[in-house]
Amino acid sequence: MDKVSYVKHNKDYVKDSAFLNEKLAHQRNNIEDFSFLYQPDVPHGDVLDSTDFKTAVDIGSGTGWFANYLVTERKYTKVYAIEPSETAIDIAKRLYPDQKKVKYINGFAEEELLKIKLTKPSLFSTLCVLTHLKDESVIPILSAIDNIAKIGSVLSCSEPWGPQHIEDAWYIRPPEWWVENLPNWEFEFYSDYIVPHPADQIRHKGFIATKL
Repeated sequence: MDKVSYVKHNKDYVKDSAFLNEKLAHQRNNIEDFSFLYQPDVPHGDVLDSTDFKTAVDIGSGTGWFANYLVTERKYTKVYAIEPSETAIDIAKRLYPDQKKVKYINGFAEEELLKIKLTKPSLFSTLCVLTHLKDESVIPILSAIDNIAKIGSVLSCSEPWGPQHIEDAWYIRPPEWWVENLPNWEFEFYSDYIVPHPADQIRHKGFIATKL
């Protein structure tokens, strides 16, 4: 449990303007046939087009846009949306009041993932979540994913990767680190998106991993 990251994460959801801000953000994600999911640093669109999963685990689900998109647009029958901010979940339920196929789980992923029982290969998703957490939180999260995922499951991450580096609340990890901590998975790292950095360190963003 990374309390420092949680406080920074939660502060935007408790503002008076949070509901309206999140509603507008969801509307922006919906435009141009959901082109948000096909940006060079977001592998989710490609993964969804090439798989036929019906169950997903959305880690750091925020106010529920992706979880609800999977149900309404991709016909998923069950999405587990794990989110540490109770306020964010409350906003999600206000935005999607009639949604029954998304199960919101208020808690930290490293603790809540192991409570989920999956019977078939599933989609696991993060959208720039793990990069804000320290190794002592991310490693248990990856271990829990490996523990509950069935062979053929896919982890889709819009997370930066590159030379090992820590800057403020950003933890950049090299491909070798991810492979070491998910050894039973086959990785594909997206290199089209380059994150500008003043130290001239080349960073990319986005990767997928498939459980073997």
